[in-house]
Amino acid sequence: MSSKKTLENSWLGNIPLTGKVSLLVGSLLTLFIVSSIGTSLVLEQEKQNRAAFRATVDLLREIEQTNRVLYQRQSELRQLLLSPGEPDTKTLQTANAAITQHLDHLEQQVRNDAAQSTRLDTIRGLDASWRNNVEQQVLPELRRLAKESPTEAASQRERLFPKFTASTPVATPAIVAALDGFGTYARRQLEERESALEQSESQREWLLWGTLLLAALCGVAALRLSATLVTRPLRLMSERMERLARHDHAIETPRLDRRDEIGTISRALTEFKQMAIDISDQNWVGHCVGRIADRLQRASSHAEFAQALLSQLGTELSAGVALFHLRAEDDVLHPVGHYGYQPDPADRIQPFRMGEGLVGQCAREARVIELDAVPDHYLRMRSGLGEAVPPRLMLIPVLSMEHVLAVIELGLMGPLDVRRRRLLETLLPVVALSLENITRSVRTRELLERTQSQAAELRTSEEELRTQQEELQASNEELRQQSEILNQQKTLLEALQRETADKADALARASQYKSDFLANMSHELRTPLNSLLILSNDLAENREGNLSEDQVESARIIHEGGTNLLRLINDILDLSKIEAGKMELSLEQVDLRVFAARLKRQFDHVARGKGLRFAVEIADALPSAVQADGGKLEQIVTNLLGNAFKFTQSGEVRLVLRRPAADLPGFPADRSVSIEVHDTGIGIPPEKFAQVFGAFEQLDAGTSRQFGGTGLGLAISRRLARLHHGDIQLRSEPGQGSVFTVLLPQAQPGAAEPAPLAEAPPAAGDATATLPDTPPAAPVSPRDTTILVIEDDPAFARVLADMIRRKGCTALVAHGGEAGLQLARQHHPTGIILDLMLPDMDGWTVLERLKAEPGLRHVPVHIVSALDQPGRTRDSGIAGYLTKPVSADALNGAIDRLMLPTEGQVRRLLIIDDDPASRTSVRTLLSSQPVEISEAGSAEEALAMLRGETFDCVVLDLGLPGISGFDFLEQLSTVEPRPPIVVYSARELSREDQLRIRSHTDSVVIKGAHSSERLLDEVSLFLHSVRLRPAAPASGSDDDLKGRKVLMVDDDMRNLFALSKALRGRGMEVLMAQDGSKALRQLEENPDIELVLMDVMMPVMDGYEATQEIRKNPRHAHLPIISLTAKAMQGDREKSLASGANDYLPKPVDIPKLLSMMRVWLHR
Repeated sequence: MSSKKTLENSWLGNIPLTGKVSLLVGSLLTLFIVSSIGTSLVLEQEKQNRAAFRATVDLLREIEQTNRVLYQRQSELRQLLLSPGEPDTKTLQTANAAITQHLDHLEQQVRNDAAQSTRLDTIRGLDASWRNNVEQQVLPELRRLAKESPTEAASQRERLFPKFTASTPVATPAIVAALDGFGTYARRQLEERESALEQSESQREWLLWGTLLLAALCGVAALRLSATLVTRPLRLMSERMERLARHDHAIETPRLDRRDEIGTISRALTEFKQMAIDISDQNWVGHCVGRIADRLQRASSHAEFAQALLSQLGTELSAGVALFHLRAEDDVLHPVGHYGYQPDPADRIQPFRMGEGLVGQCAREARVIELDAVPDHYLRMRSGLGEAVPPRLMLIPVLSMEHVLAVIELGLMGPLDVRRRRLLETLLPVVALSLENITRSVRTRELLERTQSQAAELRTSEEELRTQQEELQASNEELRQQSEILNQQKTLLEALQRETADKADALARASQYKSDFLANMSHELRTPLNSLLILSNDLAENREGNLSEDQVESARIIHEGGTNLLRLINDILDLSKIEAGKMELSLEQVDLRVFAARLKRQFDHVARGKGLRFAVEIADALPSAVQADGGKLEQIVTNLLGNAFKFTQSGEVRLVLRRPAADLPGFPADRSVSIEVHDTGIGIPPEKFAQVFGAFEQLDAGTSRQFGGTGLGLAISRRLARLHHGDIQLRSEPGQGSVFTVLLPQAQPGAAEPAPLAEAPPAAGDATATLPDTPPAAPVSPRDTTILVIEDDPAFARVLADMIRRKGCTALVAHGGEAGLQLARQHHPTGIILDLMLPDMDGWTVLERLKAEPGLRHVPVHIVSALDQPGRTRDSGIAGYLTKPVSADALNGAIDRLMLPTEGQVRRLLIIDDDPASRTSVRTLLSSQPVEISEAGSAEEALAMLRGETFDCVVLDLGLPGISGFDFLEQLSTVEPRPPIVVYSARELSREDQLRIRSHTDSVVIKGAHSSERLLDEVSLFLHSVRLRPAAPASGSDDDLKGRKVLMVDDDMRNLFALSKALRGRGMEVLMAQDGSKALRQLEENPDIELVLMDVMMPVMDGYEATQEIRKNPRHAHLPIISLTAKAMQGDREKSLASGANDYLPKPVDIPKLLSMMRVWLHR
């Protein structure tokens, strides 16, 4: 049976009936063709074997005839030997001809057999030898004997016969033997071919019987396949169709997956069966629904309804237990009926709310819930024979218009079949409709009863209603008034909302206008400040020589106060940059231990001056470095330390570097750093913690406050800390001191590859104490070489002064920054030796103030300090840096660099640049210096000059033809003596380029807006010129500017007056215009104008537009234009240059910077 099913399900069973017939006929036809071909092949082989057998028999027959002829020829030869007379060779020749013929026949028969052909060739050779022997020996001798006497001939014949027969080289038996071998091989072939012939005949018989047997088997198989694949399935289908017609729905319909006619009939039968089942199920469902609906219509209460429904469902669905949960008006499902349920006295069925339990969940989701494998402790079905847990649980919602009316809970003994599920689907709408009807009926009865009871109550309460009516009228009036109040509140709320929205818009506009406000504020402050600084500086220079010393000092004080005000403006702009998110960080790896040591050295003298203890504590677990902007980090901590010292009168100040004590939000202890500043100062009340970090906020802000300051320090510090993704926290108690904690991540989120460790420049701290200064020495001659020593250590200052005097120079000594500045202003020394750690002022601040004064900016300054900060010399314009302790030789070398050249000695300068125009510009810029200038256009030319001559300074451009500037520096290191080098190039330098240059020189000037002044400063450090008068620049230094015509464009008359006065004082011709349009007219009327000073913020036409209009005129395409503006916000310089300006200078204008810049552009 299984083989038949396998056959029916195979590919053969799926072939259509026509395909099966074609396959059967094709199989028989193929069998016939194959058997015919086999028979033909066997017969052909038999024919070939038979022909080979006959050929072999003929070959043996030919061999026998050849043997017979050979023996005859031998007999003829004997007869010739024995016969007297002349020998007759005719018979012998006849025999030879016969032998030759037979051998030719043999050759024809064995021409395809190499072995036999070889044997035949041997036989031919033997036969030819025999014939030659007879022709050459036997026959000549017989002819000779024929001529002798008979007796003599007979005796000689008897004597010669044995001799000839014995001496014949090839006897006939040898030929016969060879021929016998030939025949033996032929007989073996005959046997083999006879065997092959018999085998062929046997194969022919087997093939014949095999073909007949295979044909019989194919016939039987064809009949069986027909019965299995066609006849039997058709008979079974016919029987099932008869059973289906008798409403027997249990029939099976196999062969559904067959793809032949049988499968088609089986699928059709399946459809007929399903149709019959559906019709039967519909009849059953309709009968059950009608019966149950009739029972439900007779119910008069919800309990009767539930009991009737569950009893019918339990019977029809084979449910062991069932519950009916009715939904009340309060959305609670109450059990109102059950079937097959025996309640436990200790367990009462509780009602369910929507979403509670499976019943509540079924009602909430309005879908059927089915559960398999109900737990053992679940509800049990009980009967007289025992109890069990129903294996399947089903919860069914009763829905009407998508509203759940009830939930039916069934405990089933097994899964429901399709017919019972269809019964449920059909019955549920009927149940819902009947339930709504019974609900309405029950409600109607309840309403009727309630109406009857209320009618009685109504009669009793009418009197009460009359009395309450008056109270209701009063309540209505009160409600009306409350409604009016609510409407007023609503209107007020809407007005407040609109006001809030307006304030939000105003706040956004205020934030948007903040940058413009700061720019305008900067402009309005810088504009009068510009005039103040220019005029005060002009008075301080005392060009006319008509001012007293007090008046000059007053002018200097005015200039210094204006400079401090400018610094405050810049601080405000820096705070604005931080708030606007435009402050950028230059991240690097800051060595924390070097950082702490630098702060310790910086504030030690402050602590000593105030009599405080200053300690630095570094935890062992502290990492070696933190990723931050070193300068801004030092600015933060320096500000905190400065405040600590300022507000601490006694006790101590401690700087603690460690990991955070515990994980703080956003600052895990293992990836963060804590920098704490402890002090024992006045402390801060907790309610003012937020106030101290506000901009322009001060703890002591009264009119009698003790401590000064702008109130920006902590605000900027906290913003800088948060810019580092950190924060500053504060702990403090009034009278107990404060602790400011700077929290920083060890690595900045999303930062690039960290830069190498570099020290950040310390910010200048506030002066906290002043030590008495050494009185100035006696007046010195302006032509003397005078060196000023600013050093707070009296012993070391005395050593330096002695060394200076031994060199024949005058020494001035000051023990503080202010005293040093005062001596510098009075005596204009040749050079200055400066300590950084001064009691009243940081050395860097002293240096900054020296460089800010026009009369002192070119005085070379050499630093000798215990602070190890030589890296700052690159941007500070100093002559050299020595770190204490220092040797006497190093000090002598520093003093020698500061000394003036001897009388008559001229400094020599070499300019190396391949651009002649650039060399001319530098020469013009340095023309005010007493120096001999030489030029070289290539590195090769410069090296030749340096090897043959001596120069005091070299100005180098990196972009040289041939040997590059970097290679030139490498080769210059071999030249002795090696002059100081100032790199002056327009090329932007990468970090690698800077490192290569720094190994040869620290003086690098990038060509740009302020490059001319910077170049002049750097060269002056090496060629510090002799000043003939201490208080005024050398005469004739502005000769190159005399007679130059300059156009000034500014809408502020104060600026026009102040700046034009300064320029006219230097012999320049100044034209003025108050806006851009007037400037254009001035240019048309005065085509010989050589340079334009253009303000930016002007009415009618601003500076940007005016510059663009000037550039549109081809005559003014190369006219130098310098943009002057008090609007010093970020991007202003780029905007000015983009509009067509050649250079940019912010207000207040520094006159020396402006003059240097004008020299550069006027000489190009």
